[in-house]
Amino acid sequence: MKILCETMLHDRHTQRNRSPRYVKSTLAVGYNNSTKDSDGNSTRHLEIMHFTPQNKVGERFKVTNNIEKIFSKFLRDGKVTIGFKEPPVNLMINCDPIQLKGFLQTIKLGLEGKDSINLRLNIAAATAIPQRSQPQEKMTVLRRGDYPRKGFPRTLKSLKISNIQLIKVTFDICSLRNLTVLDLSDNQISKVPREMGRLPLVSFTINNNQLGTANDWEWLRGKQIRKTLRELDLSANELNYFPRELIHLEQMVGLKLSNNKIRRVPFGFRRLRNLRNLYLASNLLTSLPSDFNTMRIVVLDVWGNKFGMKTEHIVNLENSVHSTPPLWLLAARAVCAYKLSYSASTIPWLLLDILAESPLCACGKLCYDTIIYERAVMATLDNIKTLVSSREHLIYADVVLCGAGCGGRKQISNDHP
Repeated sequence: MKILCETMLHDRHTQRNRSPRYVKSTLAVGYNNSTKDSDGNSTRHLEIMHFTPQNKVGERFKVTNNIEKIFSKFLRDGKVTIGFKEPPVNLMINCDPIQLKGFLQTIKLGLEGKDSINLRLNIAAATAIPQRSQPQEKMTVLRRGDYPRKGFPRTLKSLKISNIQLIKVTFDICSLRNLTVLDLSDNQISKVPREMGRLPLVSFTINNNQLGTANDWEWLRGKQIRKTLRELDLSANELNYFPRELIHLEQMVGLKLSNNKIRRVPFGFRRLRNLRNLYLASNLLTSLPSDFNTMRIVVLDVWGNKFGMKTEHIVNLENSVHSTPPLWLLAARAVCAYKLSYSASTIPWLLLDILAESPLCACGKLCYDTIIYERAVMATLDNIKTLVSSREHLIYADVVLCGAGCGGRKQISNDHP
């Protein structure tokens, strides 16, 4: 069996690496049928052959009774270290997890003396895999006839499938564990599988599809995609509201939601602290949250919306009104007032979401589970360097106030309940 990978050799005696970095290599495992015992009889030994661009002849490592230890804790990440007794070196391997698992399984079968088709390679005649067979990392599919029937190479890091009337995101795509860039634009996709949340995507383009018809955002709750996703394009997807799951993508730098039917941006939007580029052109927005003034957005495109002054009104949140705020709400307000540091390890998840997503009064008080007054005023947007908007419409921002007696606003008439 042969695999393409990246390797580094570490000498345990000198405590030095033989190369300054990982190098592209070929690893082969099989029996050496040319060896003889002390009586001159032919015998065979299980060996690993290591080929690198600097050593095209290859270096052999005996396997039987010669492995000190195999470190496979990070096998799922495609990382394994094999420690040999003689020579005293550690072979550190980076490879596709599935191929690497098969390689280790083949070694195990050889050590147990079991026959396997992967062990029929004569290691003495083994050669490195040619350069042209290096793993494919990029693929573009622009015609239905180019769509691979036997699945995608598992080594892909970038995949573009555009304008082929694709209806469903298949499991083959969701199983590409090395994929970081995915473009599914100009198709007919109405739902993204939840398995997509397990991929380490950095950029995901899925504009001009039909995600607004199903409104299934379970894939955005995946732990992996929340950690890695930085660019997301959901433009022209018939969205009639701002998906709440988006505000949990705290590593997001660029977000495109143009050409939809979004009417409002939630107050929890301020949770996207790393956001720099936001595109909301051609929606149905009438205002923006006042937190836009405190965020570090560099580019904001809100052209084609219908911003306008709204009459002052009262918003009654779902929960009942407390005459005396509960202790947890008082504690949450204290955290905001004194700017205390907190994390998921120090407070419950519920409070973490409340602190990050609940509206803030103009006076700085956290507003939750109470009657909240809201009005629209002209947004300043002083921190934004590039602003694209319609000249005929001023931009207004929603300001939330904790009550009629708040010093951050004029006194409200007694007509309100």
